[in-house]
Amino acid sequence: MNRRKNEFTGTVEPRMLDVSGLCIYLNMGRNRAVEFARDAGAEKRIGRRCLYDKRTLDKALDDLTEA
Repeated sequence: MNRRKNEFTGTVEPRMLDVSGLCIYLNMGRNRAVEFARDAGAEKRIGRRCLYDKRTLDKALDDLTEA
């Protein structure tokens, strides 16, 4: 049986972050980071999990620096 070789050797950055990743990404405490993400509209619920979208967070941060 022939198998395909995976030629991709780079790393994949996850788009969605959990709470601990969110805190590290924003360099904030848990409560402040979750509050910021909710206000930015970055919170997404997938089943029981609550994940945060990096792209939405980046846009919200860019909007803060432009103001």
